[in-house]
Amino acid sequence: MNVRQHLAENPTCLAPLAGWSDSIFRRLCKRAGAGWVFTEMVSSDGVLHRQSKTMEFIEFCESERPISIQLYGGNSEVMARAAEMLAFHRPDGLDLNFGCPVKKVIKTGAGSALLRDLPRMTEIVRRVVAAVDLPVSAKIRAGWEEDHAVEIALALADAGVQMVTVHARTQAMKFSGKADWCIIQRVKAAVRIPVIGNGDVRSAVDAEQMVRQTGCDGIMIGRGSQGNPWIFSQVRARLAGLPVPSEPTAEEVDRTLLEHAAEMVEHYGEKRAMYMMRKHLLCYLRGRPLFNRYRSMLVNSNSWTALRDNLLVLRLAGQRFDDMLNTESDR
Repeated sequence: MNVRQHLAENPTCLAPLAGWSDSIFRRLCKRAGAGWVFTEMVSSDGVLHRQSKTMEFIEFCESERPISIQLYGGNSEVMARAAEMLAFHRPDGLDLNFGCPVKKVIKTGAGSALLRDLPRMTEIVRRVVAAVDLPVSAKIRAGWEEDHAVEIALALADAGVQMVTVHARTQAMKFSGKADWCIIQRVKAAVRIPVIGNGDVRSAVDAEQMVRQTGCDGIMIGRGSQGNPWIFSQVRARLAGLPVPSEPTAEEVDRTLLEHAAEMVEHYGEKRAMYMMRKHLLCYLRGRPLFNRYRSMLVNSNSWTALRDNLLVLRLAGQRFDDMLNTESDR
């Protein structure tokens, strides 16, 4: 895959969201306009031992392409061997995680722990690049406690990565505070490889502002896509100077939610799927009139049919609520 050419055609990317970016969600986002999707991060040890959960994470279908599998680990030899194994699954790329701030990942010397060990990070990159005939990219944070993203990105580019995603927060910030897009701008000015900007993109306007400020080659959207796959078509249109699709109606949101749930049921079975859908449901319906009143009923839907019926109850109640407000405002 020609990385730069693909980003020119569609610069939107779905982030490797742990617990979210499974095959079903990736397909949904692709249909909604996402250009490039990334799997949830998978453990290099899990790949070598073919752990069932790990192997589930790397499943994908042709409609998800282009897709990169994101890999994490702290041992260069293990990472290289895992990369070789993943290459047999024919992804379009491998992405190396050097930014995860979760404690259990850091304790293994992986994720953002490597921000404090640049020689080991670059050794991992060199070993992985030598092991596979695939584009290798990396996702980083600004640094551990202070910004040294330019130094990191230059070292990674020199080691062989073809693209770098910059989450414009330090490890210490985790997901709090405001992402500093100036960090992305400095990285873009320093390296010759494509740079993907990540952090606080919640709308098409945010994406346009990030591109204007930083000059980044692509936009990676994570939390902004939760319950909102339409953001990808909106961002793509805005960046192309085309009319931006309007926000979906309540009926369109419900239809997509039910489509999402139906595919989850088919893939995971009804019991597991309805449990997994709870977090998605909360995101799809946030801000909906009267949602808090019907929240318990919706979250405890134990079948696709029950979810469909409960969504109808919520939508009808919301319509009555809107009618009442309109009547009062006319008086």
